[in-house]
Amino acid sequence: MAKIPIMLQLNGNWDSCGRFREFQVDGIVVDENASYSLLISTIAQQLMIDTSKKIIEIKYILNEHCPPMEISNDMDVRVYMETKKENKNLGSYSLCITVHDFNMELSITNENTAAEKTYPGSIVKLKKTDDDCFLYVFVAICTSISGWEYCRPVVVVDETFSKSSYKGIILTASTMDAAGTILSLAYIVVDSENDTSWKWFFEQFKLAYGERPNMCVVSDRNESILKATSIVYPGMPNYSCMWHIWTNIRAKFKKGHLKLSELYFVTARSYTLDEFNERMSKIEKIDPHVKAYLYYIGYHRWSRVHATVNRTWTMTSNIEKSLNAITKYARELPIVELLEYMRTLLEHWTKEKLLKAKGTFTYLGYKFNKELDDNRTLSHKLRVRASIDYIHTIIDGMKRYIVCLENKRCSCGQFQLDELPCPHALAALRHRDESFEQYCSPYYTRVNLLRTYKIPVNPLSDESKWNVPEHITEEVVNPPKGGKRQSGRPQNERYKTYDEINSKKYKFWITDFDV
Repeated sequence: MAKIPIMLQLNGNWDSCGRFREFQVDGIVVDENASYSLLISTIAQQLMIDTSKKIIEIKYILNEHCPPMEISNDMDVRVYMETKKENKNLGSYSLCITVHDFNMELSITNENTAAEKTYPGSIVKLKKTDDDCFLYVFVAICTSISGWEYCRPVVVVDETFSKSSYKGIILTASTMDAAGTILSLAYIVVDSENDTSWKWFFEQFKLAYGERPNMCVVSDRNESILKATSIVYPGMPNYSCMWHIWTNIRAKFKKGHLKLSELYFVTARSYTLDEFNERMSKIEKIDPHVKAYLYYIGYHRWSRVHATVNRTWTMTSNIEKSLNAITKYARELPIVELLEYMRTLLEHWTKEKLLKAKGTFTYLGYKFNKELDDNRTLSHKLRVRASIDYIHTIIDGMKRYIVCLENKRCSCGQFQLDELPCPHALAALRHRDESFEQYCSPYYTRVNLLRTYKIPVNPLSDESKWNVPEHITEEVVNPPKGGKRQSGRPQNERYKTYDEINSKKYKFWITDFDV
């Protein structure tokens, strides 16, 4: 990826003719495909600007006959980079930098009020310290709140570090829509990840989304999450991401990783107790301490067949890892700009997913329609022997399976746990010349997908047109407390484990979600 040298002109003044005068000079080097957030971060680091207390305004002069061009989003950066690539000299198309004090009192309260008015039904909550410093902010947009009803009530929660000068934590909650893609439910910026912040998160989440039958949470076994859900949602199951458990196994136990990796994941995904017990016996032969550890955690935490609430395909928190990857550079933005980035991301996703849903002409969403097609292909080699109206014996070589269509169950376990006809059920349906539609979960259908995104996330009007009540504009929200960001370039990638660095030795796939 090509690097672009850019001259910075700072601490200057704009005259009446649109010229930047009496400035100081500095410089940066950035990738030609840099995002707006990465550009801001690079400038802030070079000039040692605390972006939790200052706002960086970027302009450049295209030619003397045009007014200065402002850079305020990713599209502006792309336009600038295309212009800059025509003349890569350091002094050409310099960036004129003006730094303003960050008026959080006006910014964050006004932004929240404007969002609530633009998106009726949204929940935006701000919490401050006793001395009026920013502490938490929670956002759940009305589109997600409305769409939640049409998705399986499995909530995946996770955390990631903010990389701006405010060294806070971003907590997120998401679920899977009928296409098998991410529906972001809520996001919150907090001072740190602890019992209090997670409890406040789930209190606001319950206010926005309530509680549904068969609802559960999937997380990384964080103790604060377990405590918070037990208080706010008593009795609701809290399941573990099977990938996080595997990383703990690799760290604690040193032998048989190659065999254990393959065996552990198929054990977690087992559809029947017989399959599970057989595979656990194999794990015990490799390392009995691993079996003891998995038993100590609780089989119901990580095993699909032991779960008290059906979590179907949501065996990992990969959905949140995908979201964290998408927002990697945005996490370098100040709090208000980060919230705006998340809002525009939801705006883009909603439009894109609704467009795809309208272009879907199958009964099921993409992920589940593909799964059904794969099962249908496997069903063609099976023989069917009818017993009574809804019960059929399916013969697969030397094995026999019993399908009860009335109860939507198969002795293989897949039909009832996936809530989608397995190959044996499809063979029985073909034998009866019956369609599959009524045997699929409504959470997988195109109808539910369209309903999920029926309320659009419209653009937010220009700040000058916001009608903010006087008591809101007068509310004091001081910048958050906290130390300076550590010196050096912020880390954008997490550190890889030894096994990941040497991943060519063996591979396993655990992806449950698409973006």
